[in-house]
Amino acid sequence: MEEAAPLAAFEAKWTAVHPEMALAQSLVPAPERPARAAFACIVCELEQAAFAIRESEPAAIKLQWWAEELARMGSGEARHPLSQALQAWSAHTAVAPTAWYAAVAGAFAQRDAEPAPDREAQLAGYERLSSPLAAIESALFGPFAVDALARARAAARALRETAGLGESLRDGRLPLPLDVLARHRLARGDLARASPARTAASREWLAALAGELALAGSQRIGVAGAAIASADRWRARRAVRAGEPLAALPALFGHLPMRSVFAAWRAARVQA
Repeated sequence: MEEAAPLAAFEAKWTAVHPEMALAQSLVPAPERPARAAFACIVCELEQAAFAIRESEPAAIKLQWWAEELARMGSGEARHPLSQALQAWSAHTAVAPTAWYAAVAGAFAQRDAEPAPDREAQLAGYERLSSPLAAIESALFGPFAVDALARARAAARALRETAGLGESLRDGRLPLPLDVLARHRLARGDLARASPARTAASREWLAALAGELALAGSQRIGVAGAAIASADRWRARRAVRAGEPLAALPALFGHLPMRSVFAAWRAARVQA
């Protein structure tokens, strides 16, 4: 129990971001659960440094620390409870140190992201982090359709950046691509205020993300990937139908739709 306590604290932070992940955990074989949870929590730590820490220096320090820790894991010398739990999973040796380095570099890249001209560029920016993580996840627990898993994770991040519009804008990130703003005659500063044009732009963007999640979720992306893709597709579609999508979206992250249960169960059966 003493060893589980530190892991439980990290898992609580992880499931607060993705409530569907507790469901996904319950559907994977028991021997895999500690390693899967450890990996998901490490992803959460990297994402927090990439997107949630406002000051550059603390974020850089955290990412550099994880780069060193993940390199130690490759040589069997991990010190953090999460990396120690993942190190105990024999498949961790299939992940080259360069793969972990690419993931940390992808997290660093999010700190200085430029406004994207269109949807593909917006998602490609997030994929600088989600692609190496998808490759690692596939090596650890797959095989999965790596490109589809990376796109699902990127679209999930795009949805969260949109839900936290105010914080994203404050920190210098633009959650909607420039072509969507142009079609609705919006400038960056206009996104801070509710308006018919902002509502229309957000509906277009959320509908596009729902489509990306549906396409990615139809492929072999694992139990966790399927649960996230299904839940976030539901959230995006539900927000599109709301009177003010950007006002409705944040609250939807506290809900776990039944479709996620089925998606995760089906993915577990395919993977078994």
